[in-house]
Amino acid sequence: MKDENLRCLVALGLACATGVTVATFQTHPAEPHRHTEGQTLENPNEANSDSVATGRQRYVFMCRECHGNTGLGDGDMAHAGGDVPDFTDGAWLHGSSDGEIFLVIKDGVSADMQPYADRISDEDIWHLVNYLKTLQR
Repeated sequence: MKDENLRCLVALGLACATGVTVATFQTHPAEPHRHTEGQTLENPNEANSDSVATGRQRYVFMCRECHGNTGLGDGDMAHAGGDVPDFTDGAWLHGSSDGEIFLVIKDGVSADMQPYADRISDEDIWHLVNYLKTLQR
């Protein structure tokens, strides 16, 4: 089986297992864009050392497999063929505001980046946003 077909089957299986439809992901634009609803959300957690440390802990357990130890998008799961963003370059495909990043994590945007709403609390997602922002060069 070709690698591309295998990746599609894995993504479809993950989407079905989590109750996410493939159609949901197909309607999300792949090119850089903004999310108006996310732009209005404000991070309730100050980006202080405690919040960043909490966010880093969540990152290690929830994000590192794909996004890598330092956010370069070079984690072990990224080698399976997904398109994993580099958090260090400052380019945010779905908007750069805290609220937009929050929504990407909470709601997901693709078969590769599925929703984390059922896996991590909103408060911890906000801490994670604060940590992710520290990875930019």
